[in-house]
Amino acid sequence: MQLPNSDNLEIEVQYLNRLFEKTSECYKYFWFQAILTKVLEGKDVITYEELIDEMIADAWYMVTEYHLNLGPKDTLERLIHHISCISSIKPSEKKGELLDYLKHCEDKEVAQKKRILTFNVPYRLQAPFMESMKGDAWNVSEGSLIARINWEKRLMYYISEANGMQTEIYIQPEWVKYIHKNQEILKGWLKYNMIMYLQKRNWRLLKYVPASI
Repeated sequence: MQLPNSDNLEIEVQYLNRLFEKTSECYKYFWFQAILTKVLEGKDVITYEELIDEMIADAWYMVTEYHLNLGPKDTLERLIHHISCISSIKPSEKKGELLDYLKHCEDKEVAQKKRILTFNVPYRLQAPFMESMKGDAWNVSEGSLIARINWEKRLMYYISEANGMQTEIYIQPEWVKYIHKNQEILKGWLKYNMIMYLQKRNWRLLKYVPASI
């Protein structure tokens, strides 16, 4: 399934098509889905905290109701199980209620696991756009990695100075337009790739799970 081209993003869309080529954990799918959600809500500057909370909310029902395996060492899955244990939130809880809980949650383990989720995916998601970054170029401090990434051209987003969960990403204007124009195709493309990923890890369970998750 190929994504539609754009006159302003011809090369960049080719990179976008490769976004999920090398994926051993679920994080890229949920991080990208969170970006789509926030952009379609009208935001182009988004904190790590907002995006991680979206990821938790989007994966909540899959994990708490259907017990899907999100990955071999998945922090997102473990985080959801922990929140389910310490709260009274039901699998069928409305997304807005869950997001409100996460916004005000002061549990130290929740905060720690949310922070762990920001260590790789905000940077690695755009790896197909950054062919010059290889090997040890990724193994530097967070501040150095952000500075190196912000030096690149043609990215979907750039990143503010490191500030924990309040670090921000800045979606580029041409990408905001592309997302709005092609939102249904992007959602379908993402859903297809996510289902293919989950199917490999949950083939015994997925036949019982509604396609609407």
